[in-house]
Amino acid sequence: MNETQFRRIKKAFEANGGVIASSSEIDRHLDKMKSEAATFNEKTILIKSGIPTASAMFEELIHTSQFRGGKVTGSNMIEMEIEAKRKLVRYQKLYGIPDHENAVTLKHIRELEQILKGGATE
Repeated sequence: MNETQFRRIKKAFEANGGVIASSSEIDRHLDKMKSEAATFNEKTILIKSGIPTASAMFEELIHTSQFRGGKVTGSNMIEMEIEAKRKLVRYQKLYGIPDHENAVTLKHIRELEQILKGGATE
């Protein structure tokens, strides 16, 4: 994701009452989670310092929408991850997601589907 696109998205999200936060403390938390970003609720996105990848930014925006729609129950997090990742794949070109990021997303979908089936992932 380029800096201009990120700033535009951040400004629009914050204009609607949202917060996109980053700090060294958030970086440490996300490192422990092995994640580039995380959604806390319908109005709060945590991202690592710097400009996020298109996949990470758009996935977190999808998650905020899931929260706003009442879809997130706490016990369905894997399903919500799969749903968001499938949307990333479906709208790859619209969101400007590079092919290499899309390939990683497809791999994560397969891994999450395995977990749902009760199988181990590699």
